Amino acid sequence: MRTTSLLGGFILCSLLTAAPALAIGPVDGEFGAVWWANDFTVTEGGPGASASGDAPGYRVELWLFQRFGFHAAAYSSDLGDVGVDSSDYLNVDVLWRAFSPSDNNYLAIGAGWEQMDLATIGLDGDTQGPRAVLEGRVGLLGPVYFYGLGSYLPALDDAKSIDPALGEFRDMTGYELDAGVAWTILPFLSMRAGYRTQAIEYTRGGYVPLPGEPAQMDGEVDSSGYVAGLAFRF
Repeated sequence: MRTTSLLGGFILCSLLTAAPALAIGPVDGEFGAVWWANDFTVTEGGPGASASGDAPGYRVELWLFQRFGFHAAAYSSDLGDVGVDSSDYLNVDVLWRAFSPSDNNYLAIGAGWEQMDLATIGLDGDTQGPRAVLEGRVGLLGPVYFYGLGSYLPALDDAKSIDPALGEFRDMTGYELDAGVAWTILPFLSMRAGYRTQAIEYTRGGYVPLPGEPAQMDGEVDSSGYVAGLAFRF
């Protein structure tokens, strides 16, 4: 099942759950959609190969008392134009604002879980693992603010290759960086523009090497590009 489809159902449940809370307590948040104009690059044992993976992304964020937060997002690198499976990224986080003088000035830390479908590079099934998160905003001028989010994935699951002859993917780690500028156009609507990158590093081994080929190879998958979109605030 595609990660984006999973998040679609999740977002709907999140909004339905949030609706009664809005009427009785200090809950605020936003649901946003962006267009991620990303390039998908694989580097392993030589020069990297790259293709355009432009695709939509989605995110939902809820805050209680401007202190305790919940965040979920889904992004994709759509490689259908070159006849290759897409790569999907789904994450869910719990956050705490360690410093929060105002809604648009805060620093939050958190932990979560990320699941990725990387059949693009030959993984048989998904890989997943915990992530540490740092998120913040800095007010710039009136309704304009700078936003940033970084995450580190220290230990993703090993994964076998779709083709046994290609071995398996081991020692997988990753990170995510997303930063830019947002503008609250109306009390219930904001827009943003920025840059996002998601990278996974791994070691591929367990295959029978060809003459002169190493017994294992280090590789990296990188999806990077500009994002722009809208968010509905509540």
